[in-house]
Amino acid sequence: MKTQTNLMKETKYTHINLEKKLLSYGAFLFNLVSLIFGGTYLGTITHYTIFWDIGGIIFLITLCINFLLIYVNSVEANNKSILGRKLSKLGYLYLAYTIFAMLGMFLGNFLYSISYSCEIYTNIGALMITYFSFFGILGIGLLIGYLNIRGVKYFQSQSSTYIEKTSSGLRIIKLCIMVLCYLILLAGLYFAIITLFGADLGYINGAIGIFIAQFDLFFAFIILSVALILLKLKDKKKSPKSYYGTAILGLVLAGIFIAPLAATPYSIATADDEFATTFGSNWRGMIPSEIEANYFLQTPFSIPEYFLGMFSNNYRVNANILFYDGEGIQLYFDVYTPLKDGSSLPGNNSVIIRIHGGGWTAGDKGFGNMMQMNKYFAAQGYIVFDIQYGLHEDGWEILPTPEYVRGNFTVDDMVRHIGIFTKYLASHAADYQANLDSVFISGGSAGGHLTCAVGLGISSGNYSALFGTNLTIKGLIPFYPANGHAARFGGSPEFINPDDYLVDSNSPPCLVFQGLEDGLVHPSISQELRDAYIAAGNPKCAVLYFPFAGHAADLYFTGYYNQVFLYYMERFLYLCAHNFI
Repeated sequence: MKTQTNLMKETKYTHINLEKKLLSYGAFLFNLVSLIFGGTYLGTITHYTIFWDIGGIIFLITLCINFLLIYVNSVEANNKSILGRKLSKLGYLYLAYTIFAMLGMFLGNFLYSISYSCEIYTNIGALMITYFSFFGILGIGLLIGYLNIRGVKYFQSQSSTYIEKTSSGLRIIKLCIMVLCYLILLAGLYFAIITLFGADLGYINGAIGIFIAQFDLFFAFIILSVALILLKLKDKKKSPKSYYGTAILGLVLAGIFIAPLAATPYSIATADDEFATTFGSNWRGMIPSEIEANYFLQTPFSIPEYFLGMFSNNYRVNANILFYDGEGIQLYFDVYTPLKDGSSLPGNNSVIIRIHGGGWTAGDKGFGNMMQMNKYFAAQGYIVFDIQYGLHEDGWEILPTPEYVRGNFTVDDMVRHIGIFTKYLASHAADYQANLDSVFISGGSAGGHLTCAVGLGISSGNYSALFGTNLTIKGLIPFYPANGHAARFGGSPEFINPDDYLVDSNSPPCLVFQGLEDGLVHPSISQELRDAYIAAGNPKCAVLYFPFAGHAADLYFTGYYNQVFLYYMERFLYLCAHNFI
């Protein structure tokens, strides 16, 4: 007869088996569904459906289930059994792979975004990094779920002759891994502080913040993986405080890193309110349904695009065209055009002049100026010019910068150089089928400041000697404009602080991207630009603020910040180009 103690143990194991069985089947099924969804997404990547959003949510749930199953395995597994040891090793493999896969998805998408070519064969390396990272996580998760289903009793105490031995070499490796994991958690703590308080932490932290909030969703899963590796390596009975302290720290940091994603619905709601308040509550009715359906983003944010990226096609690019040779410098531009006549597309051959950032001392067109933005709008029928201008030679080497654009240039010189390009454009418009009656200017940081200086300067009509005279500025799109920050380089007050001098009642409509935790360009500067419009009796300036976003939060093209802004930017461009605002 079974003793009462044995009966209680049997009941306990039966209960645990049931929970483990449900979790194991859940992991297997969710990983399988996510694999199917990932393949389906790649087959329909240019045609949005609601299943993208459903699949994205399922993918996030799948990752959480995988982490939970690996944690349960580490607590309940009998490492004296063959299957238990196999699952323990697979758990380590999954966690390590997830760390590199999160980095891989960002890297692959970023490399694709800075490629001139839209051909798959020229971007095969970037695409394979992305897809191997995504599908590899799910493949290992599927295997772990399957092995758990096969051996739901493996974690029970079993007699075995296997005795785990740990050599001094393995102990050293274990110690090194733990130290590395703690260093990653420490870095995660620093990144979390920047995510929460970046706008108040000064210039250096603001510069580091460029690489933080927009990638926080990747960091969340990296931190969870690191914390779980530590928990698997620790002995809960010997050091319970350290064990639970590590678990709590990992969960808190992951929660902070998930905050930007969780705030995305709020970002969308406030952006929609700001857009409607500034440009009219009936703006959606002005855009034909066929334009919305065939050319624009169908939703402000899609989780699959964050992880798997977005294709850019139906454009061509002609790079490195010289437009100025003088003062010891040479200035070039790249031009992105649609594959077919843009007059039948939403852009109607309107011009977008893109001005790169870099603190007025560094940076470049192409790689340094969000190339996928240029490709994206060229495919919509815009003629996009990505241009260089003379940079001040006294500055940090913070970005790759060609020497042939450096000199002792003031802000006035930079504006003049961009003006030289507008004159070139005015005399060569027919070469590119460029519609000079519909011109937009856009740029980020220093480029955002120059966007305001040049765009407002042209529209004022007071600087005809500097600029091409037959350009009509339809709109400005400055990203985190650094107005007023360039005083140390010298120049006219109106070009250093364009919002103080150049905004008037006839200034072109303006749409501003601004992160609320920008440590380089404080959010108040964008608000001052909007206030200048309002003070001039011109309400057509909208600032879209993004919680937790730092400087250059549009760097990751398919991030939750840039996706949302892109959704409103493409509609702003269309409405301005077609004289609705």
